[in-house]
Amino acid sequence: MNAIKLIALKNFPLIKPNDDLANIINNSISVNNICIDDNDVIVVAQKIISKSENRYVDLDKVKISEEAIDLASKLNKDKGLIQTIINESNKIISTEKKVVIVEHKLGFININAGIDQSNIPQDKNLALLLPKNPTKSAVDLHQELTKFLNKNISIIISDSMTRPFRSGVTNFALASHNIQSLIDLKGEEDMFGNKLKGTEIAAADELASAAGLLMGQSDEGIPVVIIKGFNRSSYQTNNAFDLIVNENDDLYR
Repeated sequence: MNAIKLIALKNFPLIKPNDDLANIINNSISVNNICIDDNDVIVVAQKIISKSENRYVDLDKVKISEEAIDLASKLNKDKGLIQTIINESNKIISTEKKVVIVEHKLGFININAGIDQSNIPQDKNLALLLPKNPTKSAVDLHQELTKFLNKNISIIISDSMTRPFRSGVTNFALASHNIQSLIDLKGEEDMFGNKLKGTEIAAADELASAAGLLMGQSDEGIPVVIIKGFNRSSYQTNNAFDLIVNENDDLYR
């Protein structure tokens, strides 16, 4: 593997609840005159997955707990938002600098439990949650797209996140299917014949991050990127959730 090509699906339509996302992606591939090959990776932004699954919450209709009232007052934030963050989290890790960092129910660490209020309708006090089961979403999308495309493709559902001790956000793999999300090189040799002792490559995160350069983080309107040239034939397929480190093994907690 010495070259990777990224192709954005331009003029992608706005997604509404219950839209047939696989059909829309397939149509967009045709409109953009893209030929899909075996081993292509299709990176899909989490936001359009959540929209198609109608993961909207009206924050004005959320039942508020005393915990949420107290925390919202301390942080000067919407009570409905704070309650929804609590509902979507295993636990709150930090509220320093008025930023709510949590362990999401899905197991990873993020801000505001991944709840988003950007690029969604503003006529109500709405927020958009992460997919309830991102792995199932990836599997289902893979199955439906494979019917259309008749190719051996991979799916990555991407989202954005911050990182310890680094400024800015970057995309990561929220979920995946039919791809080596984590490549374990332990026991293999480096260029000098030394055996690798702890090297693991977060391949799905790296591919998601690369796609993020085209997707952008504001008004680009590019929620799907095709990646060509990634060689996935040498390693065993695994899931993006294999990238999550449990609390006892996490170097940063």
